[in-house]
Amino acid sequence: MNQDRTYPALPLAVLVWAIAWMPAVFMDTLTIFDDLDERLFHHPTIQQFAQDLPWPDLRDYRSATTPLYHLLLSPLSRISEGSLTVLRLTNLLISCGALWAAVQALSQWGRRSTAVVGGLLIGASPYFVGPAVRLSTDNAALLCVFLVFRFCRSDVPRAAMLAGAWATAAVMTRQIHLWAVTPIVLVPLLHQGRWRPWLGWSLLPAAALAPFVVSWGGLTPPSFAAGHQRGLNLDALVMFLGVLGVHACCVAPWIIRTLRTSNARLWVPGIAALCGALLSVHSMPWVDEPNRIGGALWSVARHTPEIAEVPAVFWIAVPAGGLALLALFNHPRTGHGRFMALAALSFALANLMSGRAYQKYYDPMALFFLASLLQGQPPFQRRWSRRLAWAFPIAWALVLVAISALRIYG
Repeated sequence: MNQDRTYPALPLAVLVWAIAWMPAVFMDTLTIFDDLDERLFHHPTIQQFAQDLPWPDLRDYRSATTPLYHLLLSPLSRISEGSLTVLRLTNLLISCGALWAAVQALSQWGRRSTAVVGGLLIGASPYFVGPAVRLSTDNAALLCVFLVFRFCRSDVPRAAMLAGAWATAAVMTRQIHLWAVTPIVLVPLLHQGRWRPWLGWSLLPAAALAPFVVSWGGLTPPSFAAGHQRGLNLDALVMFLGVLGVHACCVAPWIIRTLRTSNARLWVPGIAALCGALLSVHSMPWVDEPNRIGGALWSVARHTPEIAEVPAVFWIAVPAGGLALLALFNHPRTGHGRFMALAALSFALANLMSGRAYQKYYDPMALFFLASLLQGQPPFQRRWSRRLAWAFPIAWALVLVAISALRIYG
């Protein structure tokens, strides 16, 4: 792991990020998806748990997610006499922690200054900012997931136990993050570590989730079973690859360079064809159905012509996402690339279990996986090419900041 002099910029960057979005915490009216989730699900659940302390009923409640986030905030709600502002400020602080944890994880694999750029991309996403200024389990779960990656590639004592504990916390916050056991299992397989502690601690998240599955009779509280449990949902795979493909523009110079190597270029036609085959067999004509699919990419799809009952934007973005995964798998640091690519694939497959395909589910993690592609890369040989390459992620971060600002303050 490289150390450089830019790392002290991280606390300042996180502070500036928090100050930039803090005014939204005090806004009474904010017409974003996360505000609706707060009003309908997360705040009522926290209030219900606060009223029922010390023994809230976990057999069914007004959120589709596992209850750790709501349980942790319920005593604060009771102490503050139900102050929504206090809860939102706490949620913003949790989001600051998630941003910090993302940079810490990325720092394990390369320069810390590059990791800060990756953190900037994640923190600029509208789908990270929204859950930061409104009560949401999203960023709390991401905090746990990023810490799983932090400890999976760390030499600290009891790293396996810490990774397993944070994976359990992620699953107890959002059950979809059961995929976070994958990086734990991959550590001894790809990095020749002691397999017993890693595989042993990887069982903890599933063991913690099992009582809830038995009590609920499924993966969500009974009230949400019909809306979220619909079998395998290929919309989720298409959306993840599409979101990944759109964001891949910010690391395009590195993707192109990697795909030109002898190990990768032979796979390019096959991956592109496989993505095309997925779209050809899974029609998803644009519909205004917010209970099934949604987000910025889906909104753009409305204005593009359909090819074989699939919006044209996906015929570009999905193969681009597939090629981004191929580039990650063929990263110059082989172990790192395969570790991250398999983790990304596991994340995508886990989301097939959800009946909803919202961009907010994939956006920050897609940016995290792409940021990991930047880490450990050799520099471009010419000075102008280095400057041009780094202009891509910086420019994309500015675009995302502008979109987020318009969404929140526009």
